[in-house]
Amino acid sequence: MEKKTIYPRDMSFIDRQGNVVHPSREDYNARKSKQVGRAYAFFDCDASLDYLKQTMQEIVSDPQNPKGLELQVQEGVAGLEFDEKLAEAIKFPFDYRIMSHERRIQDNEEEKRTAESLKYALVAKCPGMTNETVATRTENVMENIRTLNEDPSLFRCALVYEKDGEYHLMG
Repeated sequence: MEKKTIYPRDMSFIDRQGNVVHPSREDYNARKSKQVGRAYAFFDCDASLDYLKQTMQEIVSDPQNPKGLELQVQEGVAGLEFDEKLAEAIKFPFDYRIMSHERRIQDNEEEKRTAESLKYALVAKCPGMTNETVATRTENVMENIRTLNEDPSLFRCALVYEKDGEYHLMG
């Protein structure tokens, strides 16, 4: 009997921002196991909470986003349940400003704040995705939220996800 050669399927695609995405074995296993990926964003924004909730609903209902995506936004961190490691991670003072190059030249002094001190908290969840993949999608959401500021050249945001028992700051 002749041995057949099996070629792996290339599952890469181009996302809405024009980036080539190569799904990993980790992504495949997450979908297969029905794992729920989770990411947290802590940010300052000039928009009201009601407007942010409406914006999140529009993002979730966009047919190009994965089915089951949940984006829950609230003021502050009160009422959110964190494990001990995440609670510690968001208390770490860091300069969370995301600035344009021109703004960075003008405002070059560091501004250290804790993530929990930022005005809003967003919890993003999606079944069948890894935490890292959900964090990447949340990063795209935060780029959209950034435009809601009166001055989009300055944005404070901490995007955190868990991988292998450790929390990582996306940036």
